[in-house]
Amino acid sequence: MFQYIKYLFQRLTSSKYIRKGKCTGCGKCCRNILLYIEDEAIVTEEQFEKVKKWDKHFYNFYISGKSETGALLFTCREIDENNRCRVYHFRGLGCRMYPKTNSKFLINGGKPLDGCGYYFDIDKNFKSYLKNH
Repeated sequence: MFQYIKYLFQRLTSSKYIRKGKCTGCGKCCRNILLYIEDEAIVTEEQFEKVKKWDKHFYNFYISGKSETGALLFTCREIDENNRCRVYHFRGLGCRMYPKTNSKFLINGGKPLDGCGYYFDIDKNFKSYLKNH
């Protein structure tokens, strides 16, 4: 229940960007995942073990590498060899909302992984906001 309240709050305070496009089924988003504790990417196995104690959903992932910045990369245990999710209808909010429209991430040059069918666009241009205020 808490996750749904958190989701609603995030939607109400969301960025002025919108997600467009559709999933291409490449599976990269399930295999090259950065996980965070608050606003910091997980960089050690100790951090990962700690966060698994707080949230059981983190048990769905295993460490599969390191990013260029030193953050750990994770792979979901539920992705099959055909890039299909074995628990698609029961997947968590993070998966349902991927890629999340996070203004800070986008302003800093973040974008979906190469091959992903999603992209971001501005919800309204500046002139549209001026007309409404």
